[in-house]
Amino acid sequence: MDVLSLNGTPACLLDLKMQTVTLNQEMQGALQLKETDMSFSQWVRSFRHTGQHRLQQALHQVLTEGLREFVVQLTDRDNFQQYKCTMVHLTNGQIAFSLKGIKQESFSFEPLLPSQEDHLQELPSETPNRIMGKFNLLHLSDYTSSQIKHRMTHIVDKFPHGLAVINHNWEVTYANPKMEELTKVPFFKNYYKKLWEIFSIEEHYDFFQHYLRAMETQETVEFEGSIKETNLEVKVTVHPTELGITVFLQDITQYNKHLQALKDSEERFALLANNMTDVFWISQPDYEEVHYISPAFQSLFGISRHEVFSDPRIILHSIHENDRDSFTDALDRMKQEECEVDYRIINPEGTYKWIRTKGFPVDYHGKSYILGIHEDVTEYKEMLELREKSQQLSTITQMSAGIAHEIKNPLTAIKGFLQIGAANPELRDNYQEIILDEVNRIEAIVQDFMMLSKPKSSIQLEEVDPEQLVSYVLRLLEPEANEKKILLLFECETDMEKFETEPKRLNQILINLVKNAIDAVDVGGEVGVNISMSTTHLTLSVTDNGPGLSEQELNKIGEPFFTTKEKGTGLGVMVTKKIVSDLNGVIDYESQIGKGTTVFVHLPR
Repeated sequence: MDVLSLNGTPACLLDLKMQTVTLNQEMQGALQLKETDMSFSQWVRSFRHTGQHRLQQALHQVLTEGLREFVVQLTDRDNFQQYKCTMVHLTNGQIAFSLKGIKQESFSFEPLLPSQEDHLQELPSETPNRIMGKFNLLHLSDYTSSQIKHRMTHIVDKFPHGLAVINHNWEVTYANPKMEELTKVPFFKNYYKKLWEIFSIEEHYDFFQHYLRAMETQETVEFEGSIKETNLEVKVTVHPTELGITVFLQDITQYNKHLQALKDSEERFALLANNMTDVFWISQPDYEEVHYISPAFQSLFGISRHEVFSDPRIILHSIHENDRDSFTDALDRMKQEECEVDYRIINPEGTYKWIRTKGFPVDYHGKSYILGIHEDVTEYKEMLELREKSQQLSTITQMSAGIAHEIKNPLTAIKGFLQIGAANPELRDNYQEIILDEVNRIEAIVQDFMMLSKPKSSIQLEEVDPEQLVSYVLRLLEPEANEKKILLLFECETDMEKFETEPKRLNQILINLVKNAIDAVDVGGEVGVNISMSTTHLTLSVTDNGPGLSEQELNKIGEPFFTTKEKGTGLGVMVTKKIVSDLNGVIDYESQIGKGTTVFVHLPR
């Protein structure tokens, strides 16, 4: 060692029995090692992975074949420097090991750039079959060009999948770092051992069976298996070569987990979709292609899913002709926002059922789709119709009883006074005015009832000036207000636009509301009328400072014969509500005990 140091030769002393290595300073510097004394396994790793098995083999030959001296070519791990390595067997398992640098040719190899390394990491799973043709799986020690060896060493060490070479004698001659990581086997200690000495045949029987088939048939074999030691699932590609077989291992554990999770999700969705009467669907925004539609579609529409996939617009043929426009309009709106539509479809028997379709747009990975659901709402519609008829019947019954009661009272009075007049002719003229008042009361009740029972007639729209219309009504009712010394107030926006409505009905609404307000306030009270207009509605409000209504009374407003007036029938409010409804408007009430009442009427422009 001292002599070699004097010559500047990197050298070390290997003690293979003790598995230790002592280095001189020159070798320590050449291999960039921090220590002069280290274990044999640490020292071996200072050389490139692909050369470690050659070094192991050379040392084995020196010890077992009685060789005095042996030369092998190696490359260090960090600098890609090639060395001619001379081993001299001293005695008792000790070997002197020296290095001599080999000059590189003028076209020396340049290591792969980082970008190339990253690209190498992204090689697809089928890469093993593709790259076989490039280097034909020649054993790395058979290359003579140092540049090719450097490049191939770099490729296989950085290869993202496990790679191992097995010769015809079933001996492992090479394995890259990824193979060691996947199998947890230190292959550099097991080079040139039989495969079954490294792996148990019983535990890896399926692997051995496929290896044997590839060896015998000289055909590439692919299969999937599990590595018990690392609890991994792998895809194995076995490629036969002239030297034996080369094995590629790809870790597919996470891929299989994701695949199984996707299958489980699909099964749960299929279980849900196949057992629901509602129909789920996914379509292109132009509705020219349906990507999915659940099995319940055929029973709901009477059309097979195959027909819908072939022609999505076939559904239009089964929709009632009066509902097709609203259906197509809703489909167009679904491209922009969530929307729903109710429509009828005709059954082959000629009957129809109600369908409700809801849909909304979604974006998935940069592509637009429409997601929706069809549901049968026939029973719901029938229930609403029955409830409406029940309410109508209840209202008619209640009104009939109220009318009978209201008419019975004046009839009883008329009958009584007529009987008195018949018995006492001289008193007949005294009761004539009372009898006439009662007859007028009966007439008013009948007129209101006829107004309520009259079907909605067509509306004759005219442009009116709201300010002039209100002024007319207030002048009409001013004498009645003056009798109770009630102040009529009117507020209106300046330069109000004309409003399109039916003047007679709006007049009647105003008259009823203002008269009710006048009747509600005491002598010296106030009644105010206000009109405002927005882009969509005309709002008319009538306010009084009367006694106001309780919450319970507010809830009863509009019921037949509910009134707070001494001689009222309650039909006037119902008539007003009906007229507002005929004009497609809405009427609301606000009131507080002791503070008065305000009625709001909102009419669409």
